[in-house]
Amino acid sequence: MSEILAQQWQIISSTSWPLLLTLAGFAIAWWTYNRSGRASLLHPLMIATPLIYFTMQIIDLDFAAYYSGNGILNWLLGPATVALAVPLSQQLRQLPAMFKPLIVALLLGGLFATLSALLLVKLFGLSDIVLLSLAAKSVTSPIALSVVEQIGGLTSLLAVATMITGLAGIVVAKSIFHLTQLEDERWQGLILGVTAHAIGTAKAFESSPRCGAFATLGMGINGILTAIALPLSIGLFII
Repeated sequence: MSEILAQQWQIISSTSWPLLLTLAGFAIAWWTYNRSGRASLLHPLMIATPLIYFTMQIIDLDFAAYYSGNGILNWLLGPATVALAVPLSQQLRQLPAMFKPLIVALLLGGLFATLSALLLVKLFGLSDIVLLSLAAKSVTSPIALSVVEQIGGLTSLLAVATMITGLAGIVVAKSIFHLTQLEDERWQGLILGVTAHAIGTAKAFESSPRCGAFATLGMGINGILTAIALPLSIGLFII
Protein backbone atom coordinates (compact mmCIF):
# COMPACT_ATOMS: atom_id res chain seq x y z
CA MET A 1 0.00 0.00 0.00
CA SER A 2 2.77 2.41 0.91
CA GLU A 3 4.43 1.77 -2.45
CA ILE A 4 1.20 2.56 -4.30
CA LEU A 5 0.73 5.76 -2.31
CA ALA A 6 4.32 6.75 -3.04
CA GLN A 7 3.73 6.24 -6.78
CA GLN A 8 0.56 8.32 -6.67
CA TRP A 9 2.33 11.10 -4.81
CA GLN A 10 5.17 11.03 -7.32
CA ILE A 11 2.66 11.63 -10.13
CA ILE A 12 1.00 14.50 -8.29
CA SER A 13 4.23 16.14 -7.12
CA SER A 14 5.61 16.24 -10.67
CA THR A 15 3.03 18.93 -11.53
CA SER A 16 4.66 22.10 -12.85
CA TRP A 17 4.10 25.02 -15.23
CA PRO A 18 2.91 22.93 -18.28
CA LEU A 19 -0.35 22.56 -16.34
CA LEU A 20 -1.02 26.24 -17.08
CA LEU A 21 -0.59 25.54 -20.79
CA THR A 22 -3.24 22.82 -20.58
CA LEU A 23 -5.69 24.97 -18.63
CA ALA A 24 -5.27 27.93 -20.98
CA GLY A 25 -5.73 25.75 -24.06
CA PHE A 26 -8.84 24.12 -22.64
CA ALA A 27 -10.33 27.48 -21.57
CA ILE A 28 -10.01 28.80 -25.12
CA ALA A 29 -11.40 25.58 -26.57
CA TRP A 30 -14.35 25.48 -24.14
CA TRP A 31 -15.29 29.07 -24.98
CA THR A 32 -15.20 28.26 -28.71
CA TYR A 33 -17.23 25.08 -28.20
CA ASN A 34 -19.99 26.90 -26.34
CA ARG A 35 -20.06 29.73 -28.89
CA SER A 36 -20.57 27.16 -31.67
CA GLY A 37 -23.62 25.69 -29.97
CA ARG A 38 -21.55 22.69 -28.85
CA ALA A 39 -20.98 21.30 -32.32
CA SER A 40 -19.18 17.92 -32.18
CA LEU A 41 -16.65 19.00 -34.81
CA LEU A 42 -15.60 21.81 -32.48
CA HIS A 43 -15.29 19.66 -29.39
CA PRO A 44 -12.77 21.19 -26.93
CA LEU A 45 -10.24 18.45 -27.69
CA MET A 46 -10.40 19.28 -31.41
CA ILE A 47 -9.28 22.80 -30.60
CA ALA A 48 -7.20 22.47 -27.43
CA THR A 49 -5.04 19.59 -28.68
CA PRO A 50 -3.58 21.26 -31.82
CA LEU A 51 -3.38 24.58 -29.97
CA ILE A 52 -1.30 23.03 -27.18
CA TYR A 53 0.74 21.00 -29.65
CA PHE A 54 1.77 24.01 -31.75
CA THR A 55 2.57 25.96 -28.58
CA MET A 56 4.80 23.08 -27.46
CA GLN A 57 6.60 23.21 -30.81
CA ILE A 58 7.12 26.95 -30.55
CA ILE A 59 8.58 26.80 -27.04
CA ASP A 60 10.43 23.49 -27.73
CA LEU A 61 8.65 21.50 -25.01
CA ASP A 62 8.82 17.72 -25.47
CA PHE A 63 5.89 15.43 -24.71
CA ALA A 64 7.52 13.71 -21.72
CA ALA A 65 8.07 17.02 -19.94
CA TYR A 66 4.57 18.21 -20.79
CA TYR A 67 2.97 14.96 -19.60
CA SER A 68 4.92 14.97 -16.35
CA GLY A 69 4.10 18.64 -15.75
CA ASN A 70 0.39 17.79 -15.85
CA GLY A 71 0.78 15.29 -13.03
CA ILE A 72 -2.26 16.38 -11.03
CA LEU A 73 -4.52 16.09 -14.09
CA ASN A 74 -3.09 12.67 -14.96
CA TRP A 75 -3.79 11.52 -11.41
CA LEU A 76 -7.31 12.96 -11.44
CA LEU A 77 -8.25 10.80 -14.44
CA GLY A 78 -8.70 7.86 -12.09
CA PRO A 79 -10.91 9.54 -9.43
CA ALA A 80 -12.92 11.30 -12.14
CA THR A 81 -13.67 7.98 -13.83
CA VAL A 82 -14.75 6.42 -10.52
CA ALA A 83 -16.95 9.44 -9.70
CA LEU A 84 -19.00 8.74 -12.81
CA ALA A 85 -20.54 5.83 -10.90
CA VAL A 86 -22.66 8.30 -8.91
CA PRO A 87 -25.20 9.07 -11.69
CA LEU A 88 -25.11 5.41 -12.70
CA SER A 89 -26.26 4.37 -9.22
CA GLN A 90 -29.43 6.38 -9.77
CA GLN A 91 -30.29 4.25 -12.83
CA LEU A 92 -29.67 0.82 -11.33
CA ARG A 93 -33.37 -0.07 -11.11
CA GLN A 94 -33.52 -0.09 -14.93
CA LEU A 95 -30.72 -2.62 -15.37
CA PRO A 96 -32.49 -5.94 -14.56
CA ALA A 97 -34.90 -5.59 -17.49
CA MET A 98 -32.03 -4.79 -19.85
CA PHE A 99 -29.50 -7.26 -18.49
CA LYS A 100 -29.30 -9.83 -21.30
CA PRO A 101 -29.23 -7.48 -24.33
CA LEU A 102 -26.97 -5.13 -22.40
CA ILE A 103 -24.36 -7.84 -21.74
CA VAL A 104 -24.48 -8.98 -25.38
CA ALA A 105 -24.04 -5.39 -26.59
CA LEU A 106 -21.13 -4.80 -24.22
CA LEU A 107 -19.31 -7.99 -25.19
CA LEU A 108 -19.79 -7.60 -28.94
CA GLY A 109 -19.11 -3.86 -28.91
CA GLY A 110 -15.94 -4.15 -26.87
CA LEU A 111 -14.72 -7.12 -28.91
CA PHE A 112 -15.31 -5.35 -32.22
CA ALA A 113 -13.63 -2.14 -31.00
CA THR A 114 -10.46 -4.02 -30.07
CA LEU A 115 -10.37 -6.51 -32.94
CA SER A 116 -10.98 -3.84 -35.59
CA ALA A 117 -7.90 -1.94 -34.43
CA LEU A 118 -5.71 -5.04 -34.31
CA LEU A 119 -6.85 -6.32 -37.69
CA LEU A 120 -6.30 -2.94 -39.37
CA VAL A 121 -2.77 -2.80 -37.99
CA LYS A 122 -2.04 -6.27 -39.40
CA LEU A 123 -3.77 -5.44 -42.70
CA PHE A 124 -1.54 -2.42 -43.31
CA GLY A 125 1.56 -4.28 -42.20
CA LEU A 126 2.43 -1.96 -39.34
CA SER A 127 4.93 -2.94 -36.68
CA ASP A 128 4.15 -4.90 -33.53
CA ILE A 129 4.91 -1.85 -31.37
CA VAL A 130 2.13 0.02 -33.19
CA LEU A 131 -0.20 -2.92 -32.65
CA LEU A 132 0.59 -3.00 -28.94
CA SER A 133 0.06 0.76 -28.70
CA LEU A 134 -3.31 0.83 -30.48
CA ALA A 135 -4.81 -2.29 -28.93
CA ALA A 136 -6.55 -0.38 -26.13
CA LYS A 137 -7.51 2.74 -28.11
CA SER A 138 -11.22 2.31 -27.39
CA VAL A 139 -10.79 2.22 -23.62
CA THR A 140 -10.82 5.20 -21.29
CA SER A 141 -7.36 6.69 -20.76
CA PRO A 142 -6.58 5.61 -17.15
CA ILE A 143 -7.23 1.95 -18.00
CA ALA A 144 -5.78 2.13 -21.52
CA LEU A 145 -2.49 3.61 -20.33
CA SER A 146 -2.06 0.90 -17.71
CA VAL A 147 -2.89 -1.88 -20.18
CA VAL A 148 -0.53 -0.57 -22.87
CA GLU A 149 2.30 -0.14 -20.37
CA GLN A 150 1.73 -3.74 -19.28
CA ILE A 151 1.87 -5.19 -22.80
CA GLY A 152 4.79 -3.00 -23.91
CA GLY A 153 3.20 -0.36 -26.17
CA LEU A 154 3.92 3.37 -26.52
CA THR A 155 1.74 5.53 -24.29
CA SER A 156 2.36 8.62 -26.44
CA LEU A 157 0.92 6.88 -29.52
CA LEU A 158 -1.95 5.49 -27.48
CA ALA A 159 -2.85 8.96 -26.16
CA VAL A 160 -3.27 10.29 -29.71
CA ALA A 161 -5.19 7.19 -30.89
CA THR A 162 -7.52 7.32 -27.88
CA MET A 163 -8.33 10.96 -28.51
CA ILE A 164 -8.98 10.39 -32.23
CA THR A 165 -11.20 7.39 -31.45
CA GLY A 166 -13.30 9.37 -28.99
CA LEU A 167 -13.65 12.37 -31.29
CA ALA A 168 -14.58 10.22 -34.28
CA GLY A 169 -17.19 8.48 -32.15
CA ILE A 170 -19.02 11.64 -31.10
CA VAL A 171 -18.81 13.17 -34.59
CA VAL A 172 -20.54 10.23 -36.33
CA ALA A 173 -22.79 9.09 -33.46
CA LYS A 174 -25.64 11.51 -34.11
CA SER A 175 -25.86 10.53 -37.78
CA ILE A 176 -25.78 6.81 -36.95
CA PHE A 177 -28.50 7.19 -34.32
CA HIS A 178 -30.62 9.04 -36.87
CA LEU A 179 -30.08 6.48 -39.64
CA THR A 180 -30.86 3.56 -37.34
CA GLN A 181 -33.75 5.44 -35.68
CA LEU A 182 -32.24 4.73 -32.28
CA GLU A 183 -34.01 7.16 -29.95
CA ASP A 184 -33.61 5.40 -26.60
CA GLU A 185 -31.03 7.50 -24.77
CA ARG A 186 -30.01 4.52 -22.63
CA TRP A 187 -28.71 2.66 -25.67
CA GLN A 188 -27.30 5.83 -27.15
CA GLY A 189 -25.31 6.34 -23.97
CA LEU A 190 -24.14 2.75 -23.84
CA ILE A 191 -22.88 2.91 -27.43
CA LEU A 192 -21.08 6.21 -26.82
CA GLY A 193 -19.42 4.80 -23.71
CA VAL A 194 -18.19 1.60 -25.39
CA THR A 195 -16.99 3.16 -28.64
CA ALA A 196 -15.93 6.68 -27.62
CA HIS A 197 -15.00 6.12 -23.94
CA ALA A 198 -14.60 9.28 -21.81
CA ILE A 199 -15.17 11.72 -24.67
CA GLY A 200 -18.35 9.92 -25.63
CA THR A 201 -19.45 9.80 -22.00
CA ALA A 202 -18.96 13.54 -21.63
CA LYS A 203 -21.01 14.08 -24.78
CA ALA A 204 -23.70 11.74 -23.44
CA PHE A 205 -24.03 13.80 -20.26
CA GLU A 206 -24.79 16.81 -22.44
CA SER A 207 -27.91 14.96 -23.59
CA SER A 208 -29.15 13.89 -20.16
CA PRO A 209 -27.97 12.37 -16.85
CA ARG A 210 -29.55 9.05 -17.87
CA CYS A 211 -27.71 8.97 -21.19
CA GLY A 212 -24.49 9.81 -19.36
CA ALA A 213 -25.09 7.13 -16.74
CA PHE A 214 -25.40 4.38 -19.36
CA ALA A 215 -22.36 5.74 -21.19
CA THR A 216 -20.49 5.39 -17.89
CA LEU A 217 -21.66 1.78 -17.65
CA GLY A 218 -20.49 1.00 -21.17
CA MET A 219 -17.15 2.73 -20.70
CA GLY A 220 -16.49 1.10 -17.34
CA ILE A 221 -17.36 -2.50 -18.19
CA ASN A 222 -15.61 -2.30 -21.56
CA GLY A 223 -12.52 -1.02 -19.79
CA ILE A 224 -12.57 -3.82 -17.23
CA LEU A 225 -13.10 -6.55 -19.83
CA THR A 226 -10.32 -5.15 -22.03
CA ALA A 227 -7.92 -4.87 -19.09
CA ILE A 228 -8.49 -8.57 -18.34
CA ALA A 229 -8.68 -10.05 -21.83
CA LEU A 230 -6.20 -7.99 -23.85
CA PRO A 231 -2.96 -8.90 -22.00
CA LEU A 232 -3.97 -12.56 -22.22
CA SER A 233 -4.82 -12.56 -25.94
CA ILE A 234 -2.49 -9.99 -27.50
CA GLY A 235 0.11 -12.67 -28.22
CA LEU A 236 -2.20 -14.18 -30.84
CA PHE A 237 -1.68 -11.11 -33.05
CA ILE A 238 2.10 -10.84 -32.74
CA ILE A 239 4.22 -12.93 -35.03
